[in-house]
Amino acid sequence: MTLCISAGVLLSSCEVDNYPAPDGTLTGTVIDATTNQGFVTQQPNGFRIRYEETSWSENPQPENFWVKPDGTFRNTKIFAGTYRVSPVEGPFLSVEPKTVEITSGGTTDVTFTVTPLVSFSNVTIVKEGDSIKASFRLTKNVAEASPSEYRVFATSLTPHVGATSGTFEDAASSEKFKLTDADFGVDKVATVKKGGFVAGRTYYVRIGALCSGGANSTTRYNLSKIEKVQF
Repeated sequence: MTLCISAGVLLSSCEVDNYPAPDGTLTGTVIDATTNQGFVTQQPNGFRIRYEETSWSENPQPENFWVKPDGTFRNTKIFAGTYRVSPVEGPFLSVEPKTVEITSGGTTDVTFTVTPLVSFSNVTIVKEGDSIKASFRLTKNVAEASPSEYRVFATSLTPHVGATSGTFEDAASSEKFKLTDADFGVDKVATVKKGGFVAGRTYYVRIGALCSGGANSTTRYNLSKIEKVQF
């Protein structure tokens, strides 16, 4: 008798979770308002999409996933429901969340347009002797953003060059130049000097500018497009 009861309890505690797995898809693009193209971001740890299921709770627990380097995003494992969605933790002015419906087995597409704290123009990146020279102009797009620094990043090992590529053996960057309001709207020059640039390799190079505070506090750089430099 005791054995039967114990077996029954054991079977009850081992019931299989028969809830269906999440199979809704949320996809889309974060657009840079200054270029009308996808918002470029560093990899890894660029910025994220936040989604909160408001059909489940009035005070939902936020969930996040990473955006791709070209500003696109895709998550194929979301439960069906109503969600509040927004891009977060990026070097841009915060935008209002959008409300979307996710359906089981369906795909929901959403687009955001954001204003970068800093943008680049007149960018020229060239090899100069054993160094890389970058000339460019910076524009401050968000008045309350506090400028911090700018620098140039280079590596031959990945096109996703940026502040997070410094662990690569051949990665290089310029010194950190202090960024002030006087640096906006004027032509700037920065040089990457490294004895380890290898002849015959193609280097991926871009410029980064960092602002702190403002409407969306972040430690991520606004980045120029990637240029290739042949050594």
